[in-house]
Amino acid sequence: MKSRKTPNLSLPARSGRSPGRVLLLLMTLIPLSACDVPLVGVAESRPNAVSLSPGRGEPGTVLVTSTGMNLQAPEEISSGWTTFRYENRSNATHFFVLERMPEGRTVEDSRREVVPVFDAAMKLIMEGDPAAGFAQFANLPAWYGDVMFVGGPGLVAPGNTGLTTVRLDPGTYVIECYVKAPDGTFHTSMGMIEGLTVTDESSGGREPRADFAVTISDAGIELSGDPKPGMRTFSVHFAQQTVQPHGLGYDVHLVRLERDTDLTALGAWMNWSVPSGLTTPAPAEFLGGSQEMPAGSTAYVTALLTPGRYALVAEIPDPAAKNMLRTFSVPDGHGGKR
Repeated sequence: MKSRKTPNLSLPARSGRSPGRVLLLLMTLIPLSACDVPLVGVAESRPNAVSLSPGRGEPGTVLVTSTGMNLQAPEEISSGWTTFRYENRSNATHFFVLERMPEGRTVEDSRREVVPVFDAAMKLIMEGDPAAGFAQFANLPAWYGDVMFVGGPGLVAPGNTGLTTVRLDPGTYVIECYVKAPDGTFHTSMGMIEGLTVTDESSGGREPRADFAVTISDAGIELSGDPKPGMRTFSVHFAQQTVQPHGLGYDVHLVRLERDTDLTALGAWMNWSVPSGLTTPAPAEFLGGSQEMPAGSTAYVTALLTPGRYALVAEIPDPAAKNMLRTFSVPDGHGGKR
């Protein structure tokens, strides 16, 4: 499968600390109430009866929920190792990315200076003029290049819970979901955007212990270890981070595969910069993952693995061709597959 060709971005230079996520820093409009936003063409909810650990009261654990086009999260949390427990109680697939803002900048700056640029760009892309759409990014503010993207839960299907652990420094952050509605409207613009302050006080959270490891580099996604059934944690190490033509760096999302899952369609869906990319409904059941992080960073993802087939996939154009769509199987207790 070949992705549609997209022009290179012309964007403000980014901080040398991180290659960053060149796409959707913050396509933020004034949030609308989720109760006022009709959901069209959304996937059916799949209630998850399993209570994922760690529990909500453990040190360093932060609960974030979505009941519609919203992110219900605390305004302030402590720094250090932090496990985000993302409970998706809505009827659409979501994620949220953690964006550390430059000093003195907040979500309000993003609403005022970044939103119009991304709205205009996506409108042109949806109308079939990606070159004109990408040209809009020349209008982004200079401070955009200093935003750091430091992980967050990957895509989570309706009714599921995602658990992602990252180490957070004190600062001002924004969390957002930029999955798209069928008409191309970003969920951010429908209300899925919140500010977050990380204080100097330590959360007391501990670095998790991994059952197996995932490494992401220019060579692709490498899986080390033997995934087995049960509640499992895998480390995600970003050995390299390279911005792709559509403006994103590497991330990784965990997918449960069914017999009829179309891997070509899944790969095509991971490219935001085409009209059908990242639109609701999702083509498969997502169980979480890790958003983009700077090279050298490590996140931890916890998920319930049952016997069957799975995939790890990055949010880039044509991930299979870049070894960024990696399938694997989890055996049953007798060594077989589901």
